[in-house]
Amino acid sequence: MEKCNVLILGGGVAGSMAAISAARNGADVVLVERGGCLGGMWTSGLIGITLDPYNKTPLLDEFLGLVKAEQELGAATLFETQKYVLEKLCIEAGVKVLYHSQPYSLELKNGKILAVSVISKGGTSIFKPAMVIDATGDGDIAALAGCEFDYGRPEDGKTQPMSMVALVGGIDSRLANSYISYPQEPFWDARNRLKALLDKNGISVSLGCASIVPLINDIYILSMNQVYGKSGCDSNQLTQATIGARREIYNFVASLKKCCPEIFPNITLLSTPEAIGVREGRRIKGKYTVTLDDMVAGKRHTDSVCTVTYWPDIHSPEKDEKGFSDGGLKIQPYDIPFRALMPKAIDNLLVAGRCISGDFYAHSSYRVMGNMAAVGAAAGEFAAKSTKGI
Repeated sequence: MEKCNVLILGGGVAGSMAAISAARNGADVVLVERGGCLGGMWTSGLIGITLDPYNKTPLLDEFLGLVKAEQELGAATLFETQKYVLEKLCIEAGVKVLYHSQPYSLELKNGKILAVSVISKGGTSIFKPAMVIDATGDGDIAALAGCEFDYGRPEDGKTQPMSMVALVGGIDSRLANSYISYPQEPFWDARNRLKALLDKNGISVSLGCASIVPLINDIYILSMNQVYGKSGCDSNQLTQATIGARREIYNFVASLKKCCPEIFPNITLLSTPEAIGVREGRRIKGKYTVTLDDMVAGKRHTDSVCTVTYWPDIHSPEKDEKGFSDGGLKIQPYDIPFRALMPKAIDNLLVAGRCISGDFYAHSSYRVMGNMAAVGAAAGEFAAKSTKGI
């Protein structure tokens, strides 16, 4: 039996920020992560980039600054640098990090979580936290505690598809230049040329608009996969999605090498991620729900966590020509209020990450890294101060 001020479950973008923030605000913090690194989609998902990062939280600015400084040394890929920096920040703040561990049961009484049982390689541990932060991404802890949630599109319950990216090498940019999506060039041009090449050679992809984007030192990020009709909240379906995505990537690279030897003679699959990217899971019902109307009106709140400026990035639940669009929605910058982090049913539980309270359309906009880092930092600060009676 271990006591702690703040127990954080999930070490992804939001969970890591929550842990650092809570510890810096004087809390005794335990961070439980089922994998072997921090950062979630930043790192184990091989995403790395931070969308909508500006004017979010000083902690994110600090993190990005440290990552940039390390990157200038050229010693590691972006993902490895992010792992290193997150662990460094957690250790320096005094966070107790537990890898290869995950919760499996809760003790509840009168609308509070009294204890959380965690299983690991060494057996089981029982934590008695004053505050719990669910940073699992899919609201696993909130659902286990009996909190209500929404899931998928309101009309049919379908969710946005999962995706898996990959790292590839062996590309000669002199041969493949017109098919490489350089960040400074128009978004669709290289993607459309690559699509025409794939169509000509009978190579199909599930995303609809594959892309090859430079990363570092002749390493590229390949994006060509979407998995439709699978739930990230079901381990069997998540496993099937992961295996299927990895198979599609492997076969795609092999097809490029075979069918386009004049352009990609030495293309090589370097790595696929540990975790497939789950865009959408449970959205826990909170004391406030961020909605499409909020986005259109540009709604502001006195308890704002951050202001979202990212567009509605709706990946169609059914396969279509491009794979994603803004749905024709015209929105303004809008706030995420802290109340969206507060589930209705449990007093000492906060949610941090894409599982905060919002509708299908708002979720497609606020779920990106910059906003989720701000949500995590705010949850950590509140949790720490609340345990000290501040």
